[in-house]
Amino acid sequence: MMTPKVREYLFSIAVVGICSAISLLLRHDLGLENFVIIYMFGVMAVSARASRGPALANAILSVASFHYFSLPPFDSFRIEDPTYLMTLLGMVTVLLVTTTLTMKIRNQAAEALKREEQTKELYRLREAAEMEVQKERTRNSLLSAVSHDLKTPLASIYGAATSLLEEEHRLGASERRELAQSIYGEAERLNRVLSNLLEMTRLDSGRKLTRAWHPLEEILGAALRRLERPLRGRTITTRIPPDLPLVWVDDVLLEQVFINLLENAVKYTTADTPIHIAAEEHGGTIDVAVEDRGSGFASGDESRVFDKFFRGRVSGVRGVGLGLAICKAIIERHEGTIAAANAPSGGACIRFTLPVGGNPPGFHDVSESAV
Repeated sequence: MMTPKVREYLFSIAVVGICSAISLLLRHDLGLENFVIIYMFGVMAVSARASRGPALANAILSVASFHYFSLPPFDSFRIEDPTYLMTLLGMVTVLLVTTTLTMKIRNQAAEALKREEQTKELYRLREAAEMEVQKERTRNSLLSAVSHDLKTPLASIYGAATSLLEEEHRLGASERRELAQSIYGEAERLNRVLSNLLEMTRLDSGRKLTRAWHPLEEILGAALRRLERPLRGRTITTRIPPDLPLVWVDDVLLEQVFINLLENAVKYTTADTPIHIAAEEHGGTIDVAVEDRGSGFASGDESRVFDKFFRGRVSGVRGVGLGLAICKAIIERHEGTIAAANAPSGGACIRFTLPVGGNPPGFHDVSESAV
């Protein structure tokens, strides 16, 4: 099998042969300087593609061929005119300098390419290291949040259940009911934590949407019914126009968005704080706002509340910090947007948009209600 070095030498000889054939055909029509240029192009072509040995061999063969085919008397190595000797020496110098410069430029280009590849590799390694650090931070945050938010309700459930078992004959009906309610509440909290973790895992793994046309108020109504206990005693107002188009969504996931937003409002406001939900259409999108009358977001938190495991800087509030991150993932899977801001009233406001998604069929009624 022919080695790369042999192929380079054959290429070098072939280029000299081509230049010599041109010189032979045109030697009665062109001046000596034109033949020098022909061979110079050949030397540059070889130097740009071959290694130093074949390039120098090409330069030497080019001088010999120039002497034999282009200098009178033709087809001979004799020199009748001494000035031709100077021409040969000049050509040798020019071709050697051309070969050296071309090889130098080629080597510099190769070094630059190598440095660029090394830089790209360093960037890739740095990005991989940063990604690994981020994964480790996420893992630590998950372990910290989950260990706290699983252990706390489990400890409460264990304590209440132990009291019921060990003090059964000494507890009154009201005390037993209180302990049972504690077990129920903590079990419900535990279920929400696990549900959020599972939902985030499904979304990260690329859960497919099951879309259909739905009235927005029906999805919102389902979320309000599921949150009847935590919302009891609060004033919940909704404002949805009667001509609002149906939305092309996965109703289960969008219901989860409303549940998470409402739970977030409940978690960070007092029991008497009202919550307002409004929706309207703007140029092919449905804009939805969930607003409370609480203390709002701390300065700088508006852009971070959708990060995984981020929890607002409010003491005594429990949670893994996945509720709003899940909302963001669901809305973006629906090709919408979501943002947080402080409302003019001072409370927190979460706004999200959904594309209408075509020409929806049917009609629906306006919802104006208080819970």
